[in-house]
Amino acid sequence: MKISDIAAGRAGDKGDVLDLTLVAYDDEGYRTLAQRVHARDVEQWLAHVAPSPVVRYELANVRALKFVAGQALAGGVYRSLHAGMHWQKAAIWLLLDKELPDA
Repeated sequence: MKISDIAAGRAGDKGDVLDLTLVAYDDEGYRTLAQRVHARDVEQWLAHVAPSPVVRYELANVRALKFVAGQALAGGVYRSLHAGMHWQKAAIWLLLDKELPDA
């Protein structure tokens, strides 16, 4: 099962920080995300496009997991070598397209 089967995603950036959020469609989906998608997974998945440590924040009241990669955009969005100012929108699809890791 892909992450996109149980969640939607939002993405943004501020300076050199990449912010990716997965929002589960229901409570069961949130429990699954919380148990099976960890900061180390996201860090590994993003390593080739945003090599940076990732911190996970749990927002249970809105059934969301937020992943923040500081220093993901070398020099910030305007100086980064990533094509286009909105490349982070594609980065969320790197997560949504992944198969859920085993528990």
